[in-house]
Amino acid sequence: MLFFHASWCPKCRALDEDINANDIPAGMTIFKVDFDTATDLKQKYGVTLQTTIVYVDDDGDVLTKGVLYNDTTLRALIAAAP
Repeated sequence: MLFFHASWCPKCRALDEDINANDIPAGMTIFKVDFDTATDLKQKYGVTLQTTIVYVDDDGDVLTKGVLYNDTTLRALIAAAP
């Protein structure tokens, strides 16, 4: 999955801290993408807000996406996965 993160965003920092403090399930990979500089990826996946998570398959095709603004936990990230 792609986690569109901005260093200035408190919600992004909270989610990042929770991800780092817990065990990521086997088979799940989280790539942190810089929201401010990854213009090409934001356009490709239609991302307009930081804390957006884009779940992709091995070919980079979108499975689903969502914004984890209200619940910035690894638990919520896992629950939203397809």
